[in-house]
Amino acid sequence: MQHDKQLTVNFDGLRTGSGPATWGQRTIWKPISWYAPDDHFFNIGLLLPLRHPTAPAEFAQAVGALLERHESLRTCYTADGDSGLTQHLLGSGTLAVRLVHAESQTATAALAGALEQDKALRFDLLAQQPPLRITAVLVAGQVTGAALTLAHIAADATGARVVLDDLRRLLVQRRRAPQVLPPRVPGRQPLEQAAYEASAVAHTRSEAAIALWSRQLDSVPASLWPDPTGPGESERWWEGILDCPRLDLASRLAARRLGSSASAVVLAAVGVELGLLTGRQAVGLKVILGNRASREQQQAVGAFPQNGLVVLGTSGDFDELVGQAWRAQLKTSRHGHYDADAMERAIAAAEKRRGEPIDLTSYFNDHREGPDPALDGAEPAGLPDGAFRWRSRWARQDSAFFFGLATAGGSTTASLLVDTRLFPARQVEPFLRAVQARVVAAVAPTVAATVAAEG
Repeated sequence: MQHDKQLTVNFDGLRTGSGPATWGQRTIWKPISWYAPDDHFFNIGLLLPLRHPTAPAEFAQAVGALLERHESLRTCYTADGDSGLTQHLLGSGTLAVRLVHAESQTATAALAGALEQDKALRFDLLAQQPPLRITAVLVAGQVTGAALTLAHIAADATGARVVLDDLRRLLVQRRRAPQVLPPRVPGRQPLEQAAYEASAVAHTRSEAAIALWSRQLDSVPASLWPDPTGPGESERWWEGILDCPRLDLASRLAARRLGSSASAVVLAAVGVELGLLTGRQAVGLKVILGNRASREQQQAVGAFPQNGLVVLGTSGDFDELVGQAWRAQLKTSRHGHYDADAMERAIAAAEKRRGEPIDLTSYFNDHREGPDPALDGAEPAGLPDGAFRWRSRWARQDSAFFFGLATAGGSTTASLLVDTRLFPARQVEPFLRAVQARVVAAVAPTVAATVAAEG
């Protein structure tokens, strides 16, 4: 694999403007700035292998059209203590596309390696440059694939897929009818989203969300963790991964039986296991919300996810706990779009009312994707129990507990990141397997009731 000089993509004469950052931009800006300079952790990377190789000049023209169509890809920021975060739309500039030469038999590996390298580099979001990084792999002088890396403030996972799909459409159109661009993807641009969020309608939605949080904050345990269990590991935060096709299938089967969502089944199981671990009768978890319910936001490129708060019971009939988790998810999803700064003030007000800090560093995030598998006749017991492995260890993190579910390459994994001062590393694998066993038991009501009673 050889590196060549870069391909420069110019854009000029496009719309410019400045305005307040959107609620989603401000939400993701907070952890990005907290992690800096190690904020590359948030970068989103995507691969675009091309069935029909294209000339570098054609590829550059498609990328230029992509930048013109999606304003989030040419938005930068300024931050200060008084006015907060401001977004600035660039009307002109350049994007340097890195070029990597490879042989046909090594092109796939070269593309994957380029993406890994690009994702490991942070974006300077305060610089006057696009929050997008592209590397193109050349075989015999033709682009055979591209690696796209986006700053998370420019796009969430849904928006990143919109970018990828639109670049693919632009390349296909250039091959078939280069004089005609494909239709634009509908959706608000970031400055338009900020204008909407300044409206009375959005303000009313934000107030309703803050009111819901305020009621929950008055009752949620101030801390999920009674006391530190010890000094923790030398690298304080550990993350473990469990391959869990059994958990994935069982959650869908149980959800069909109970008339809920697969996510709610797992959420309820996590709540029960946390109650057993901590002795709490209720636990509060932040959940990551996509906030793409409106037509204007469904295919928009931007940062939309915000946190919701759910309060879960930890004991009783498991079927009923699933129903409670399902209703809590629906409620927080309906009230998941809010002014991030106003929410921070509401949390501070709740802490003042209670006279104590409220720990909100425990998370649940189910971002499984893809179509549901065929459920008729499926049996979780026929699937493997799943292999466990450690993924990452951290010296610094902003969460005490983070349970996640994800799909990649057609397989599902459950992850658990913990602060080992509060949650010993040796308990990570047993916790994940206990959640899986409880969900599997929920497939059959008689077994589920037995497990809940024994728990």
